Amino acid sequence: MKKREDIIEKFSTFLSFGNSSSDVNPIWQTDPDLERCIKSLVESEPDANEEFWAQYFLKVLREESQSQSQEDGEKYFTPPHSSFIAGRHMSAYLQEACLWASQKAYQRFKYLRHKYPLEEYFQIANAAANPPAKLLKNFNVEYPLTNIEGYAKTAIIRLISNTIYRHDIEAKRGKFSDYGLLKDLNAKELREALFFKGINHKKLNSYYLIWQCLDKIYQPTRCQGGRSLEPPNQQHLQEIAHCYNQQINKLDFPTAPVSSEKVQSMLSTCVRAARDYRTKRFLSLEEYDNIFDPTLTPWDNLIQEEAWEQVHSIISNLFASIPETGQIMLKLWQGLGLTQTEIATILKASYPGLQKQYQVARQLSRYLKNILKDLAIELNKIHPDVCLHNEKDIENIKDAMNECIQSHCQKLLYSTLDRIEKQSLEQEKLLTISREIHLLGQQNYQQIAILLSEASSVLSQVKQNLIISFKDELAKSMNLEHNSLEVVNHKIADFIEEWLKSKLYFAKQG
Repeated sequence: MKKREDIIEKFSTFLSFGNSSSDVNPIWQTDPDLERCIKSLVESEPDANEEFWAQYFLKVLREESQSQSQEDGEKYFTPPHSSFIAGRHMSAYLQEACLWASQKAYQRFKYLRHKYPLEEYFQIANAAANPPAKLLKNFNVEYPLTNIEGYAKTAIIRLISNTIYRHDIEAKRGKFSDYGLLKDLNAKELREALFFKGINHKKLNSYYLIWQCLDKIYQPTRCQGGRSLEPPNQQHLQEIAHCYNQQINKLDFPTAPVSSEKVQSMLSTCVRAARDYRTKRFLSLEEYDNIFDPTLTPWDNLIQEEAWEQVHSIISNLFASIPETGQIMLKLWQGLGLTQTEIATILKASYPGLQKQYQVARQLSRYLKNILKDLAIELNKIHPDVCLHNEKDIENIKDAMNECIQSHCQKLLYSTLDRIEKQSLEQEKLLTISREIHLLGQQNYQQIAILLSEASSVLSQVKQNLIISFKDELAKSMNLEHNSLEVVNHKIADFIEEWLKSKLYFAKQG
């Protein structure tokens, strides 16, 4: 999709996804009235940049006035239109902020059972961004590190998250018993849930290890037709305690062994934290507007300084600087979404020091800690106004760093699939079928049906060949044993499916 370059486009065009069931790429559609209006304004002040015009339209919206005189030494022009038109200009301008937030949300909520297409996230983003005056109610033009688009990105991604949690997670939580919920929770959610519950970092690892032992030992048969699980019995609790005590000895945890009663108490704390996390009250736009905290985190400030691509560049360089083994583990973990146990199973034959899950966890923790520390150093060099000097400030950018690493690892793996695809013999056949269908137009529906059936068969073969070639390429580049990736065949198939979807959404128009 072509990025908007000039001011006229930015304030007069809207993104259209067309028919989501087709392969039409997103396109920019021009509103003729807005185009004429912004052209006239740009001609009257050709040296003004996009931020000037964004703040100008916001001022019109805030004042609800047809004219604006000089104020605070800054020149504003008499608007030739109403606040309604100013709102339309702002809606057009915020389209790229909506798309950015949609893409982030699409990645963030991949874990949902019922995933949403990108178009739906974009619709939620547009609803959050309109009317613009409400979204930008607390934007402070005097704050030196902010601009309207950056501020909007931060606010919209939060509002999308609120909407998804309110309409999806809260509905889903009713389907789980206490231990069904614990089994459904992923590692990141559990850590966040415990943190929000007030469990400090020293104790958090103990609770996390108890949860891992539960996941390993407690494998009940799920009730038919539901997700409800009975609580673990006394034997389960004793086995979990034994597993935990063995692990803390191996890991040299500075903590005392636990009894089955202590296990029950810790698991109950995890359940309460998970329940609160999944059912916590998320705010509507109206509520959010009233209590929006203008005090931004260091990471929010960086986003508002348009530094996202710069941060990705830093992460890319830091990733390349770590040992090859660390890169391999991060690609498998953050790129393919494998569990640490699965990574240990895959690597143990080729990497003797990574036989067990706890060895993988320890190494990954060390690499991530070093990357986080180096990232803070690099960001302080580039943005000295953004304070990242103490542990709390650095911790604030940890989740965002993990998102960047995940994005980087996925891009590396996607590039491998791109290379494989170019060598695929079936690609030309698909193109030929597509051309034949196009030539037939609306005629000969029977022949079109035959061609579509053939295309579906070829596409299925393409996917199977991609899975085989991708696994071979990964095994070769990572020095893995032959067929070592068979145990995660389903996850590789899901990853390739996501890659195919991303090509549909973001492929450049030919």
